[in-house]
Order: sequence, then structure tokens, then C-alpha cells
Amino acid sequence: MVKLETKSDKFENRMLVLTPVRVYLFTAKVPTRIDSNFHYLDIHTIDSKDPTHFSISTLDKTYVFSSIGDAGNLSSNADVILTDLSSAIKQIFPTVPLKYIIKKIEVNPIERASIFSDELRPSDPRNVGPCGGFSVQYFCMCDYHGVQYREEVAWDVDTIYLSHDNRVLNLHDFDHLEQKDLMAIISALEYNTFFRGIKITNTRMSTETLERILHVLKRSMWLEEMHLEALGLRSDFIHKFSFSVISNINPALRSIDLSHNLVEDKGATNLAGPIAKISKGLSKLKLSHCGLTSKGVNQLAQSLSQNQNISNSLTFLDLSGNNLKDDITHLYNFLAQPNVIEHLDISKTDTTLESLFGALLRGCSTHLLHLNVSNNMFGTKKGKEIPPSFKQFFTSSLSLKHLNIANCKLPLEALKHLLLGLACNESTAGLYLDLSGNSLGAQGAHVLESCIHGVRVLSSLDIGDNNLDFEMASVLTAIGRNPSIRVLRMSKCFVGLKLKHIATVMDALVNLIQKDDFQLQELVLSENKLKHDLHNFINALGSNQSLQILDITGNLMGDIGARLLAKALQINNRLRIISLDRNNITLQGYSDIVYGLEHNYSMRNIPFPLFDVAACLKQHPDRTDILMRKMQDILLRNGSGLQRGNGQGFRLQHGFLLSSTHQIMDKLVSETQEIMSHKQCSLDNGLTRLLEDAENCKQLLPKLQEVARCEPHPIESRLGKIKEELILYIKMYLQDMMETMLRTGVDQCPLTLANQIVLAELRKSCEEKLKISEDFLQNSLSNNSSGEIMFGVSEAEQALAILISDRATDEVLDALTRYKRGLGISDSPHSYANSIQTPETPRSRSSQGSDHLAQFDTTGLDLPKLGLDSPTVSS
Repeated sequence: MVKLETKSDKFENRMLVLTPVRVYLFTAKVPTRIDSNFHYLDIHTIDSKDPTHFSISTLDKTYVFSSIGDAGNLSSNADVILTDLSSAIKQIFPTVPLKYIIKKIEVNPIERASIFSDELRPSDPRNVGPCGGFSVQYFCMCDYHGVQYREEVAWDVDTIYLSHDNRVLNLHDFDHLEQKDLMAIISALEYNTFFRGIKITNTRMSTETLERILHVLKRSMWLEEMHLEALGLRSDFIHKFSFSVISNINPALRSIDLSHNLVEDKGATNLAGPIAKISKGLSKLKLSHCGLTSKGVNQLAQSLSQNQNISNSLTFLDLSGNNLKDDITHLYNFLAQPNVIEHLDISKTDTTLESLFGALLRGCSTHLLHLNVSNNMFGTKKGKEIPPSFKQFFTSSLSLKHLNIANCKLPLEALKHLLLGLACNESTAGLYLDLSGNSLGAQGAHVLESCIHGVRVLSSLDIGDNNLDFEMASVLTAIGRNPSIRVLRMSKCFVGLKLKHIATVMDALVNLIQKDDFQLQELVLSENKLKHDLHNFINALGSNQSLQILDITGNLMGDIGARLLAKALQINNRLRIISLDRNNITLQGYSDIVYGLEHNYSMRNIPFPLFDVAACLKQHPDRTDILMRKMQDILLRNGSGLQRGNGQGFRLQHGFLLSSTHQIMDKLVSETQEIMSHKQCSLDNGLTRLLEDAENCKQLLPKLQEVARCEPHPIESRLGKIKEELILYIKMYLQDMMETMLRTGVDQCPLTLANQIVLAELRKSCEEKLKISEDFLQNSLSNNSSGEIMFGVSEAEQALAILISDRATDEVLDALTRYKRGLGISDSPHSYANSIQTPETPRSRSSQGSDHLAQFDTTGLDLPKLGLDSPTVSS
């Protein structure tokens, strides 16, 4: 019970009631009624001159109270009431000091300030709810804005966001709600110390909701990231945004994303003010497609230069999609200063690249990882030299990993300087280089051919859509001499290529993937419309032992191509992902592919072929559904490691030898015997031994396979013991962890948990929770880890066996060929081996296929090709 001043020096009795979020004043008469109420967040001043009087000022009214009785009456003492009020507020915002919520607190005499001292100290973390108490704060804001409290919002945040430790609130999770509901969610971030950012993209926000965002930005000292992308914002909002940042006494803002909003130069000028003043500096600034010109960007760049902290904080700068052109001197000056920018995107800005690289050389060569300058042009006229800084940047860059210089119409000199600069770089590695869409033509192909083999920093190369024409074959040959390249992208490379040249280029591509010393792991051939010209390449996939990812979408290869792919999948044990949509494959083609997958244990993922399957669904919905489900089941089987092909690699390699090299050997042996018979002379000792070796080497690979095939395999036996040890260790670990947790619980709650009966019951319950199925552990270790390990061991064994078998086969073939040419045969295999290994006639492995066969006359040999008979999917 308190006295409320109703008029000057006139007080009436009121009952003051504190609820979770509001203060209520009830009349002291019967029946009682609510005289007035106000929300805790409406309070902006608390004033108390003595223990019997205090006042509370809200946004529109001041309430003056006097306690009933003397100061010692605890039921109405001002200190007690104010302490209860501050405690109630603290329950809502447990991690925020009260002085940040209530602007002004004045208590006299000074000794009485201690009534708030406990509330000003940080709260006990044990009393803070999930995500910094978000659900309680959300409830508070729902009451404040007069909207319904929604359990789904609280559950999503308290459960999903907490489990992922996601500290950026994404309003996409709640965009099905009305705008007034979003206002309460946004407002809950004002005094929340868990969330560090807010993200809103591709939606329209009401004026009131945008005002709440600005209000939170003005008050919050914890929000570091503001992602407001494609919201239809204009320069007037940016002005208010900038004012909110400047008005914040202690801003935490570190990341600003206003992409795809019409910021324009006026908004950029407004934004330049807070950027120059942010004390901690920015780490990320993203203003892509904002309608900026050189004027606005120069203003921003000047503010970036003025803020001394930004040179050591800004790591991400995106100005793409703005019409900057050439007059961006201040941006060049900023980039030329020493900085820590790691990601720079100025694509589609009509910037001339010569001036840019001079600035990058001086300021960005140390930390820059990702550089995107695509869809810009070189201003250098034909015949003039490219500035030396262009090449020097690529030579001196220490960290560059991603370079996109696509669609820039690169002059030949620029391309040459780019490649030579990278070739001289000894500091970085694993670089992705995108040269697509540059219309390099035949002359550009010659530059690539002469330079690309020496660029050893490359790991990924995109040469798509460059009109390389017939010279593409030479480029592929040059690429094959660069063993560092692991990814090759060739989208739209064959579009416009004359039909008479396609076969030659495809042969070069087949030779590329068959090279033993070129381990290409990913190849993209999408949107080339190769049709039947893709068939020979698919045939070659069967023997490829390096490709793991293949994209052949948009090639219209049809059911014949699908049938060839099915056969290749049955013998390829390396491919993991293949994309094949938009190939005009019918249900019969997918039936063949599924059949091939049944015998493949390496394929992990085939992105759903939506376009092709859509046509199948119209005619045969049930069959299509069964086939697609079966495909997914097989891929799931392969991913789980439940089965794997045993000895497939050995048998496959032996098959290759029987079908190619061994036929050549049989022909040479037959011809040798005919020559000796024609001369009517007996076989000498050396020739007899050679013919014996020729017969024996055909069975060498199976013999080596038998050596490696021991039951049980020692590695598998060792893995079995390791699995048993690991299972035992897991049990011991969990037991120790249980005891540690129990001790911690007793230390924290000694009165309740130290009781021996309670502790015994708790230990028993914990032991029941500790049980992990041994079958689960065995299956996890056996099907996944052990399967991958044994696959690796099998590959190593196969490589050793193939190396030995290849060497023996090569030695016999070379010796028989020498004899046939009338050079005689030496008793020592080393002597004739040495004699034939000359620079003019380098030795090639028999497993290299066409390269090796080309050395011998194959006339009359029946070398088998993959058949086109359609297999049938087993039920």
C-alpha cells in the first residue's frame, strides 16, 4: 500500500502491484479497480530523495509516491518497493545492467544507492534462460507492443537456435507471421546479449517494423551484424540507419550488408559518417547492386581510410553490380594502403582493371584470398603494353586462392602476363582460376597452350565458353602436363565448334583423363550438347582411376549414352558424384543406369535429374517412382559402406590386359615363332626364356592378387582388435565421465545430491543411460571407417601389383619387338632394358591404353569395345 500524489500536495491510497512485465495501481476502495498501469520499459526515470518518497517517470506521466507509516515500515518502505521493482526487471533482462534499461536513477542520500548494487552486478548464469533469456524478453515485448505471444517463436529460438548456437536471428524463420508479430521478435533483441546479429532478406517490411529495427540498432550494445538484403530500402532509410549507429553510445556493429537495395550515392554519403566513426572498425561491408556510382563509392572509401581501425579489421568488401567506371581514386587509395582484406568483389562495375591491380599490388598482396573482378574490361588499347603491376601482383600474392576474371575480354598480353605471373609465384597454392567467357579464340588458345603447364599454383581451372575452336585439343594436351590441376571446368566449350573438329578435341579429352601422371578429380562438361560425341568419353570412364566428380548435364546424350554410362559404372570404382540431367534420357536409359549402379560400390550422389524425370513421370509415374527410389537406395547403400566390391580392381586391370596388351604380346610371340620356323633354326636359350616369360607374365597379375588376397586379411584382423579396444575405451570413458559429473553435481548441490541414498539411485539411473549398443558401435566402425580403410589398402595393393605386372609386360614387349627388328636378345634383362630406354623412345606403361598400343602394329587384332546391348534391372 502506498500513497499516490493525485493533485498538488494531495495523496490518495493505492495498491501498487508488480507483475512480470507491468506495474499496476489499484484503488484502495471496495470494489477495487485498476487506476492506471505502465510497462517496465516505459520507465525512464526513478527518483527518491528519502526512504519515504519516490517517483517513477514514464514516457507520458510522472507518478509520485509516498510510503504509509514511518520509514521502518518494510511493507511500504520506498527502498523495498524499488528493490522489488528492479528485481522484476532483472528477471526479464538478467544479463543487462539496470542503468542501460532505465536511463536515469537518482537516490539520496548516496548510501541508499546500495539498494540497486546487487542488481547492477552481472547475474548468475544459472538463472539465465536459453539464448540469453530470449523467450522471457519476447513475452515482455509482446505485452509492450500489444501482440499475441506465440509459443512457436519461443520454441524455435530456445530449441533450434540454442542447439546450433546460432547467434544471428533470421526472420526468414518467422516470415509467415504478420508484421506486428515481427516487431515483437525484433524488439526482443534490444537487451539480449546472446544474439549478435539480425538477418532479413528478400521481403517487404512495414514502416513500423523498419522503425523497430532502427530503434534496436540505436539501443543495442551487442548487435554486431546487420543483414538487410533486398528489402526495397532507399536512401531515406539509410539516413535513419546511419543516425541510429551514430546515436548508439557504444555500438558493437561490425558487419553491414545492404545489398540489392536502392542505396544510391545519397545513401552512401549518409553511411560514410558512421563508418568513419565506428570505434572498433568494420569487418564486413557488402553493398552489391545498390545503384552506386563513383561519387558514392569515393565517399565510402574516404571514410574507410579515415577510420584507422578499419585497416586492421575489414576483411570482406563487396561493391559488385554498381556502375563505378574509372573515377574511383579514393577506392584505389584505400586499397593501396596496407590492409587485411581477404575477400574483394568488384565484379560488374565497369572498372578498368589496369588501375585496380596497381592498388592491389601495394596494399592487398599479403592477405587477399578471394578476388572477383569478372565482367569488367581492360582499358589498354590493342598494341599497348599491360602495366607491369598486373603481372607483379600475381607473382607477389602470398595467399590468393580464388581468382575470378571471367567475361573480361582479356587481351592476349593480359592473359600471358596473368599466367606468367602465377607461374612465378612460389608462395601460394591450390588456386581456383576462372577464365570463362573471355572469347580467347584461337590465339588465346595458343597462349594457354604455351603457358598453362608451368602454372603449378593452379588446382582448379575454368576455361568454359571461350571459342577455343580446334585449338582446344592442344590446350587440353598442355593442361595434361600440369599435374597440379585437379579440377577442370569446360561448360559451353563445344558450343559453336565445327563438327569436323569435335572428334579430335574429344580424343584429346579422353587421352587427358587416361594419363597416369595427371590425376584429374573433377570435370565439368555441362551445357555442351555433345550428343553422340560424348559416347567415346563415357566409354573411357570405365578405366579411369582418378575422376571423383563428373558433370555432364545438358549434353543430350540420350539412352545410348545412358547405356554406355551404365556399363562404365559397373567397372569404375572411383567416381563419387555424377550430374546428368538434361540429357534426354528416358525411362529405359535410367533403368540401365540403375542396373549399372547395382554393381557399383563407390558412387555416392547423383543429383536428382529433375528435367529428364519430369517427362518420364507424365507417361510412367509408377515405374519412374520405383526406379528413382531404387537409385536412391543404392546410393544410400554405398554411402553407408554396407558392401564393397572385393578384388574388383585386380580383375578389372587383368581384363584390360587380356583385351589389349596381352593380345599384342600373343601376336608378337606368334610372329617370333614363325620367323624362327621360317629360318629353320632352333630357339636359343635366351629366346626360349623370353617366350616363357611372355607366357608367364600374362598370369602375373592374378598371381600377385593371390599374394595380396589372404584370409583373414591382416589389416582387417588388426582393425577388429582396434574396434574391440575402442569399444572398451568408450565404456571406460563414459564411466569416468559419469563419476566426474556426479562429483560436480555433489559439489554444486551438496545438500540434496550428497545424500547417499539419492546418490546411489542417481548412479544406478546414470549407468542405465550409459549403455551404448555394441552392435551399433560394431556396425559404425565396420561399415564406415573400416570399409574406407580397407578400400585404401586394397588400392595400394592394386597399385603395387599393377606396377610390377606392367613392368614385366613392358620388358617382354620391348624385348620381342627388338628381336623382331633383328636386334637380337640379351641374356640379361637389364642390358636390353637399358638399351631401349632412350630419350627418343620413352617407355610407356601398358595400362595407358592407346599411348602404348600406338607403338605396335595392331592390324588384325580384335580389340573389344563396350557393347550396346541393354541390360535389365533386376527386381
